[in-house]
Amino acid sequence: MDWSDFYADQAGRAVRPTFAAALVRWRDARGPATGQAIDLGCGDGVESRALVAAGWRVLAIDADARVVERVTDGVPDADRARLTVRRASFEELASFDGEALPATDLVYAGFSLPFCSGDVFEMLWARIRQCLLPGGLFAGQLFGPHDDFAAWPDVNTHDRADVERLLHGLTVLQLDEEDRDGRSFAGPKHWHVFHIIASA
Repeated sequence: MDWSDFYADQAGRAVRPTFAAALVRWRDARGPATGQAIDLGCGDGVESRALVAAGWRVLAIDADARVVERVTDGVPDADRARLTVRRASFEELASFDGEALPATDLVYAGFSLPFCSGDVFEMLWARIRQCLLPGGLFAGQLFGPHDDFAAWPDVNTHDRADVERLLHGLTVLQLDEEDRDGRSFAGPKHWHVFHIIASA
């Protein structure tokens, strides 16, 4: 899929609420300390740049051909050493032959994991859980079966019971289910989304 229209529509947006809430959770537990973060499916790089600006070391990953220029745009030279951008697909990340995700304090996957094909999602989710350091946070979204995007090829969905299965063994700090009509960049849409923050 060509995400160019989506990124153009999102130009100038603020960081997403689940991301902001995860950083509040981190600060409440750790104070002003920062660490290593992975922005998985980083897209336009808004959250990656926010993390770098806050002092985090960031690995930003996306399959988009222009990911490097999108994410690094506007990052001050003084901060570039704390930002690594990697072009990789979810399939490559899930593969045991692929480059492993590094041990990390935060994995943010903002509206990206639903676009991982179902046949590799479980392997990718295992990789995410394995890379989280003790006390590390996962923050992101999964789509429910009522979401209009569920009809798209290679979109994976999970009902609440399955989401709870995926989170078993983690400390769930936030699990909000959204099931409503709304809009997307392409027009009217029914959203069925689980907004998640969980701690290892």
